[in-house]
Amino acid sequence: MAGRIGMHMDRELLHQASEGSVLFADVSGSTRLYERAGNAAALAAVGRCIGAMKSCSEASQGRLIKTIGDEVMVLFPCAEQALQAALDIQRAVAELPPVAGFTMSSHIGFHHGPVLSDASGDVFGDAVNLAARLSGLAARGQIITSKDAVADLPAPLRQMTRYLYPIHVRGRAQPVELYEAIWQQATDLTLIAGFKEPLSHAAFLTLRYRDTVVEMNAVSAPVTIGRDTGMTIVVSDRLASRFQAMAEPRAGRYVLIDRSSNGTHVSMDGAEPFILRRDEVTLRGHGWIGFGQWTGPSAECIEFALQVDKTSTGL
Repeated sequence: MAGRIGMHMDRELLHQASEGSVLFADVSGSTRLYERAGNAAALAAVGRCIGAMKSCSEASQGRLIKTIGDEVMVLFPCAEQALQAALDIQRAVAELPPVAGFTMSSHIGFHHGPVLSDASGDVFGDAVNLAARLSGLAARGQIITSKDAVADLPAPLRQMTRYLYPIHVRGRAQPVELYEAIWQQATDLTLIAGFKEPLSHAAFLTLRYRDTVVEMNAVSAPVTIGRDTGMTIVVSDRLASRFQAMAEPRAGRYVLIDRSSNGTHVSMDGAEPFILRRDEVTLRGHGWIGFGQWTGPSAECIEFALQVDKTSTGL
């Protein structure tokens, strides 16, 4: 009898198995928002964010599975609809009015794969777990997705993503390759940093953190920096984000891209340090990359140095 019941339940679960894209969207920095604005104002602001997340998801044929605190979980038929909703959510939340000087933002993760649903409409399985993990890795204002989701996108939309790095997930034999969906145009901060002369092309970039030394050239994969153990350079500073920043070669230059919650400090060629917030800058000469509160070069900073290819600059 028990065996027949088990077989019946297995058949029911198999009948409810399907492919889909699971998305988690979370309000960024809500703890600080409550501290700064107070409970009533913060609760109302979070409610507006959740409302925007729901509306954008429904507009892309998403089915709201549940709201978990400051986070929504949504199921989409395909990755294209999940991506469209993620882009719309980021824009809609970014356009909400600041509260007590706090700019509203969200971080999002989504994955495409097999899902199981129960009689209540809830969904579960590996795709759900991985989507939640991706949302947790995303920084403020960031959308992180997986190689499986990117593969499900139409070719033109794949151009809106860029490869990040692999992570190891418990229970999976192979690493999961992560991608970022680009939804806003970054601005190169070279001029803001006070460097107005033409940039030299560099052959090599060396990054040094404690005993870790990474050398990059023009064809190197991006170097990721943060507290997460899947980063290329794993930093121990508790003020650093799990995914703090990324350095990548680009047309003969090396660009540092901030992906953190609190910003990344940069000091180049002895100039005054500046803070990079969800933006990017072309690295020059020799300098330091810091996290949290800047106190000057230290063991908790990453030292970088560029070796200039003089044949490309005419020197």
